[in-house]
Amino acid sequence: MSASRRLVLLAALSVLSCQAFAFNLNDAASLYSASQGGNGGDKSAALLSNPQNLQLLAALKQLKVTPQQAVGGTGAMLGLAKNQLPNNEYSQLTQTVPGLSKFEGANGLAQLGSLSGLLGKSAGKPVSPEATAAVANVNNPQDLSAAFGALGMDSGMIGQFAPLLLQYLGQQGVGNSLLGNLGSLWTPAS
Repeated sequence: MSASRRLVLLAALSVLSCQAFAFNLNDAASLYSASQGGNGGDKSAALLSNPQNLQLLAALKQLKVTPQQAVGGTGAMLGLAKNQLPNNEYSQLTQTVPGLSKFEGANGLAQLGSLSGLLGKSAGKPVSPEATAAVANVNNPQDLSAAFGALGMDSGMIGQFAPLLLQYLGQQGVGNSLLGNLGSLWTPAS
């Protein structure tokens, strides 16, 4: 077993040992299977090799949305952050939470097969090319609303994603100033 695959298994088991997460042994088996080449192979192993990604997936489970919506909505919000924050701030964000780039834009949607088991639901119908394109091209708040709409959610769901993502990022050590900028970006004043 390669070192990266051992790391994936170790990360999955460490998440299982923490009572704060609602994973079970089937989830660990799915993670291990994905790292061995099932349901996504190397892409899922790269995504799941970072324990912070597992924590984000656990947080997304609270939204009671489909896996496509959870991953796509997160990707759209991160895409907006990448396109609107100054480069140094976005770099600070991805350095503090390195696994975020795996979810940015449509990256997470491309790996959805291995993620759906972690989110507690089957992958269901494939993500439409229109939804994938909308999530991949979020340059302003209107694009963010359009991406959520393409994923089958109304723009009010942005307000449910934002606090959850901000809380998660704060737990990962993202500074208050950057969290404030993200909050302003994701939930602008009406």
